[in-house]
Amino acid sequence: MSDEIDTSSHAPIILSEILRLHRWAGGDIVRMDRIFGLARGFESVLEQERESFGISRETQDRVEDMLEDVESGRQSPKGLAIKQRLISDQIDETVAGDVIQLCILQSRFLDAAKKLTEASSHFSYLRSKDAVLPQWLGATHFMELVDRTEGTHKKMQGCYAASVPRIGEIMTPENGPPMKVVDVEWVMIPQGDRESQRQCVLVPHVYLENESDDEEAEALVDQGDAAH
Repeated sequence: MSDEIDTSSHAPIILSEILRLHRWAGGDIVRMDRIFGLARGFESVLEQERESFGISRETQDRVEDMLEDVESGRQSPKGLAIKQRLISDQIDETVAGDVIQLCILQSRFLDAAKKLTEASSHFSYLRSKDAVLPQWLGATHFMELVDRTEGTHKKMQGCYAASVPRIGEIMTPENGPPMKVVDVEWVMIPQGDRESQRQCVLVPHVYLENESDDEEAEALVDQGDAAH
C-alpha cells in the first residue's frame, strides 16, 4: 500500500456518507468529527483512517499459528499464557479477537476457539452466537415510555424501536405487567450546546396504562349490566 494519501479521491466522501447513515440509524456510535474530516478531505483524518483500518496477512498468520498450537496442545489456552504469547508476538488482544472471529465464521480452528473462550476471560465474549455479527439495529426511533396509570405520571425508561407504537397496542415492559398504549405525544427536545449548532428533535412520548386496570374496569361494567 502506498504511503501517499490521495485527498482528491472520492472514496473518503463515499465513506463519510455511509458513516453518516450509520450514525442516523444507530445513534451517536460514529463520531461526527470523523465524518466531517472524511467529507472535507482532512489529511490528518484520512491518515488516521488508513492507519486504523485493516489487519495484515502477517498478523493474521501469527494469530492462526497460535490457534494451531492451542489445538495441538503446544500452547496453553489459559488467560495468562495467551496474554504472554500475544505480547511476545506483538499482537493486540482486540486484533487477535477479530482474527478468531473470522476463523469462527470460516469454520476454522473451532476447537482452539472453544478452548480459548472457556479458559481465557480475554475472549469469553466470543461464546455468544451474536458476537461475530455486526451490531446493526437498522433505522430506529428513540422514544420515552411514560406510565399514565391513574394516580401515576412518571417516565419509565427510554428505548429504541423500529416504529412508534399505535394507540391500543400492548407493550410489555422489561419488569412489570403488560401495558396498553393510550396516547402518543411528540415532544420537541433541543439538541446541541452552542446556539449556532442547536437543533430540535421530535421525540415520541408513549403514554401507557396498566392493561389489568382496563380489564378490571370492564369486568365491573359487565357485572353492573348483569345485575340490571
